[in-house]
Amino acid sequence: MTDFNQLAAPRFADGVRRLLGEDIQVATVAPELAPYMSLESDRPEWQVLWAEIPIVGWRTQAAVAAQFQAVGAWSGAADRLLVITKIIIINQTAGALIYRVGMVAPLLRDTFSVNASRDLRRLGVVSQSYQRSQAGQQLSSVQGLPVPANSFVTIDVPWMLGTTALGPSGVIVEGDVVNQVVRAGFFGYERALRPEETQID
Repeated sequence: MTDFNQLAAPRFADGVRRLLGEDIQVATVAPELAPYMSLESDRPEWQVLWAEIPIVGWRTQAAVAAQFQAVGAWSGAADRLLVITKIIIINQTAGALIYRVGMVAPLLRDTFSVNASRDLRRLGVVSQSYQRSQAGQQLSSVQGLPVPANSFVTIDVPWMLGTTALGPSGVIVEGDVVNQVVRAGFFGYERALRPEETQID
């Protein structure tokens, strides 16, 4: 067996100690852990041990004449990271509608609410979901995504949202035409940024 790379362990060390209930050195316990769990993917309830808060946020932006509607999500603070892993777009009308999905920075919002935790052991959520209505389209260069009548689509693509050189970044779902209702749900997790992650290119 090759030597365990201790440089890869610091972000998991505290979680492993909490999980095992011991004051251990990750380098000494890792060979025994390897056959039983994957620190990145095992057991969603262990996210709380890595100081990650699983979140959900739902928003609806009503149709406004001569305006493009959008709903979105962002980290809520410069020292936080929000990772959106799933977006659900809902079309509750009698006809197919087209939506555009993408990232914006800086984000523009009219109203917002704090997202909800999906693990009630940890309630200190900072990230937000929001809505926006404006005369110009924000994602004019993004390919539209058709959603059938009275249906929904799920997007399983991760979006990493934090503060950029342009300001806070957000992921949005925008109507393809003016006067179009936009409904979407955002699922993922948030956590505090580590110092090495705050550098901006």
